Amino acid sequence: MLVTIYSVLGQHDAVQRAARMSLERCEKILARDSSNGAALDQSSVALAVLGERERAKERMERALLVGPDNITTRYNFVCTLANYLKDRDAALEMLRPAFEQMGAGLIHHAKIDPDLDLIRDDPRFKEMLAAAEERVSPETLPAAHTATASHGKDES
Repeated sequence: MLVTIYSVLGQHDAVQRAARMSLERCEKILARDSSNGAALDQSSVALAVLGERERAKERMERALLVGPDNITTRYNFVCTLANYLKDRDAALEMLRPAFEQMGAGLIHHAKIDPDLDLIRDDPRFKEMLAAAEERVSPETLPAAHTATASHGKDES
């Protein structure tokens, strides 16, 4: 979180310090528990910020082995790949399975998240976004879910 705040504030030295501090803490955790998903996730971001591209990607791979269905982790990696590593293709590849499972709130966030600016205009992003929005639109939801979403009220 500090990395993001300092980045927005344009404080490059503070970004680097925060990333080193985060990596140090994560390394201690991983020494005790090599399958700690949160530490794998956060350390991959720190490594990316510090310019350790290959190590960051290796950590992402390990984290996805530990929690392959963790949408939040996958989404964070998309942001890291796009924002810090500037790897459009890898970000879009990471995003596809996330878009297939994420809910409406995260889909909306992806539309405005500045971390995704690098990929937002890409036709592949637009295609995945449209498919995700269609998947969660009220017209495509089962009738029981639609009734729950409208608090069970008959709106006719």
